This record gives sequence, C-alpha cells and structure tokens, in this order.
Amino acid sequence: MTVGVGINGFGRMGRLVVRALRHHPQLELVHVNEHKGGLHTAAHLLEFDTVHGRYPGAVQVADDALVIDGRRVTFSEHSRPDDIDWAGHGVQVVLEATGRFKTAPTIEPHFARGARRVVVACPVKSEGVLNVVMGCNDHLYDPAVHRIVTAASCTTNCLAPV
Repeated sequence: MTVGVGINGFGRMGRLVVRALRHHPQLELVHVNEHKGGLHTAAHLLEFDTVHGRYPGAVQVADDALVIDGRRVTFSEHSRPDDIDWAGHGVQVVLEATGRFKTAPTIEPHFARGARRVVVACPVKSEGVLNVVMGCNDHLYDPAVHRIVTAASCTTNCLAPV
C-alpha cells in the first residue's frame, strides 16, 4: 500500500522532497500546490537545480499536470490551505513547505481538506507539535498523538550530529 503525498510550496524544500521520494516507493507524490510561477516554471525548476544539478529522472508537463518519472502529479495554484482539495487528489500526508504556515491554527485547514498528517518544513510555533530531529528524538513520535510534526530548522538538523 502506498501513501499519497502532497506538497504545499514547491520551492527548494518541496523540490528536494521530490528527489527524496524516488528512494521511498511506499510514498507516492500525487499533488503539488504552488501559488507562484505556474506549472511550467515548477517543472523547469524541478528539472534544473542550480545546487543539486539536473533531476535524475524525467520531468514533463502534460495538460494541467506534472509528469515525474512517468507518473502524473496533479498541480494547483492556491494561496491558502483551505482551498486545496487534498482528499480529492488522494493525499494523506502533506508536506507544508511554504514557510508561511507556522502555527497549528494556520495548519489546521489541511486537515479540514482531507490530509491525515502534516509535516512542516520549518519550526512550528505551537504547543504540542513535535519538533523532530532524526536520530536524536524521532523515537518520541506517536502517530496517535502527533498529527503535525516539524522537521525542525535546517540549522538544527545540521548541528544535531555534532
């Protein structure tokens, strides 16, 4: 069984998740929401990254969707989470990568639109949200308790091994 993944915010973090998902066949990217630039820009930026190089697979645009490694990924351009139909796109887990939604109340609309879990790519400023640093405290994650988790900050993750 695969888990449908959606990305809200297709900047550097969102595009890096696409690269990482290639190594996790149990996770399937099914929808991307990016409110700036449009579909063709999103495809171009995924394919050609100035730091990480060219995407190792195939990136195309077909009709109103991205096609990544032969898989159709629907695309929308909403500026607010409460406008994104996650359930309709088969999304169970949302990566919130806009950097704009940093509190539980601003993240909550993802759940109202069908997401079951949200992973936020920046620190969340709300009590009860687990700030996960892999290899340090990831054992604290309890799926029955934590619907929102944050991947901490890039600085935290860089310093954690030290």
